[in-house]
Amino acid sequence: MPNQSQLPESNWRKQCRSLGLDPQEVKAVSGRYDMYKSYTDARTGDSLSLERWYKWYRVEKLSEGHAMQTPPEQACSVGPEAMPDTPVVSEADFLHLLQSYRQTRG
Repeated sequence: MPNQSQLPESNWRKQCRSLGLDPQEVKAVSGRYDMYKSYTDARTGDSLSLERWYKWYRVEKLSEGHAMQTPPEQACSVGPEAMPDTPVVSEADFLHLLQSYRQTRG
């Protein structure tokens, strides 16, 4: 059996790397959807599709991050190494990666 380094890299991982996104982030968001779906289905059986859930999830994450984008009352210096406050990838690109990952994991 080949070891992990001998296996061909999956297409969704290649896409992540080409966009500068850590593949673990896609896996983490997929796991959050799994938890949501499992919990909701066990209680009401009325969970959202991945696409609808992701739109809700993205809005929630943006609202949590809003406070972090507000500058402090006292000025602070920002150097050239500062990370931009814009998303690394678009909503559509991330959703596509999420769907690709979920299809390949079986």
